[in-house]
Amino acid sequence: MMVLPIMTAISREVFLQTPVLHEEAALALGATRWEMIRTAVLPFGRSGIISAAVLGLGRALGETMAVAMVLSATGAVTFQLLTSVNPSTIAANIALSFPEAYGMNVNVLIATGLVLFIVTFAVNAFARWIVSRRKEFSGAN
Repeated sequence: MMVLPIMTAISREVFLQTPVLHEEAALALGATRWEMIRTAVLPFGRSGIISAAVLGLGRALGETMAVAMVLSATGAVTFQLLTSVNPSTIAANIALSFPEAYGMNVNVLIATGLVLFIVTFAVNAFARWIVSRRKEFSGAN
């Protein structure tokens, strides 16, 4: 729920950056409003939509304490993603476990942080690849 306002606000701003002449040209050629959005606005703002999604995902990964306080997460980690058995995220697990950690547990939490960094890096690299792949087709050129 915390991600949706950021994504919609950024996507709206990207849609407003579409040149008015592109929209008017599509309407002048006989396109309906939805066809104008599909052929003029969405191709122009595709990279901005992807950027908004990645920024929203980054915010979701960064909202550690909000998740820890709202969900009262447990220390158990399971791979049952569609149940309420594991309500904590990796970041919340690190935040909740780090004050009591000592010895080998500190190393485990640092390794967990490294895994979180790798996941974040992979998502950002994937988004950058999508944006660069579609760059020549977008109306922003």
